[in-house]
This record gives sequence, C-alpha cells and structure tokens, in this order.
Amino acid sequence: MQAQIQSVKRRRLHEDIVQQFHALIREGALKHGDRLPAERELAEQFQVSRSSVREAIRSLERQGLVVSKPGAGTFINTETLDSVVTLLSSTFGTGSDALRDAFEMRHLLEPPIAALAAQRATPEEVAKLREILEEQQRQIDQGDTGVEADTAFHFALAAATHNAALIKVVSAVEDVLQHSRGQSLEEPGRRQRSLASHRQILERVEAGDYRGAQQAMDHHLTVVEPSSPQSGETGGSEPAGWRP
Repeated sequence: MQAQIQSVKRRRLHEDIVQQFHALIREGALKHGDRLPAERELAEQFQVSRSSVREAIRSLERQGLVVSKPGAGTFINTETLDSVVTLLSSTFGTGSDALRDAFEMRHLLEPPIAALAAQRATPEEVAKLREILEEQQRQIDQGDTGVEADTAFHFALAAATHNAALIKVVSAVEDVLQHSRGQSLEEPGRRQRSLASHRQILERVEAGDYRGAQQAMDHHLTVVEPSSPQSGETGGSEPAGWRP
C-alpha cells in the first residue's frame, strides 16, 4: 500500500487523504475487510500530521467507507448503501462528457422518482415543495441563479417517495451536480424555465397524477440540460410527446 500513496501538499489535507482512499478502493488496492495501518504509520506514509489522518478517518467513517472496531483497528467497508453512494459520487468528473453522462442518468432516474412522489407525497411534503419553489422565485428575483432552491426541490421530491435507497442516490447525484447546475442556470432564460417546469412537476404531484409527474420531470430535465436544443434563450417549445 505504501508505494501507491502520494504525499499531500494542498491546504485541505484530510480531504486529499480521503480522495486517495476513494481511488485506492475504486482501483481494488483496498478491499472490503482490509485493515488500515495504524494512525502513526498512515501519517508517515501520507507525510502529514496524525491529526490530519484522524480527521480523514472520521470523514471516511461518516461516509460509511470504514468502520472502527475497538481493540481491533479500522477496516474498509464497501458493502453498505452509504459506501456505494459515496463511491458513486466520487467517480463523477467535472467536464462536459461527465455532465452529459450525469444528465443521461438523471433522465433514467428522476422521472420515475417524480411518478412515485405523486403517489406517495403527504400534504406536508407538498407544502414543503411549494415553499421551496417560493424560495427559488425569491432567489431569482434577487438576481441569483436559484441553484440552492433547485437542488433542494429535487431532494425534497426524492424524500417524498419514502424510499431510503432513492433518497441516498439522489442526494449523491445532486451534490455532484450542484456546481455545474449553477453554471447552467447562468444562461439567459434558463433559471426561469427551470422554475416554470418545477411548478409543472409540483402541480402533477399534488394532483396525484403519476404519469403527468413523470412526463413533467422528463420535460424539466430537457429544458435545463446543457446543450439541449430547447435550453437556449428562444427554445421554449415543449418536447415531442409532451402532454400537459
């Protein structure tokens, strides 16, 4: 393991250590059940202080990627949903290809989530979604992109499915996409279209119209997707097959 670890030089030392552990796990250099070296040895290998190693281990524990057993040590753990979601989110890049792939995944994942939310959302959850859209309107009116409310809306919609696995996956994806979404919403007219299509989704969720909610989410992703023919300033027409 020592030959595969690189010294860390940037300011957020524990984050760099965490990223290296992510890479080692993805590459198979570290496997489920492997015992980590002692804190002192890790500090020597990473060439950082023991406190940085300790903070990195705590972060990995919160992510579900390691478990500490008193008297036995700290072990790699990759057989829980939390750990799978963490590794999924850490594989996303930041280039255009990565963003395109992420939106393709969202087209497969989020329309069915909207449909399930339309079947299961409680009145309190519908009210929460409405409050988020009001906040998105306020953010836009103040000259912001509305990205924070945008992210909150998608997470709240996933929460309304009452499916713990879906909530974790959507949370990971939304965290990864938030920065890129903010850039996308800077384009003229796109933040207003995002809000308008969010309202269409909410209308169908509130009505319990699961087919309409699914279609509305697919439409939403189409109009906010970078390089989409309908995401330009004048491309506001409905996509083929769209039925309000």
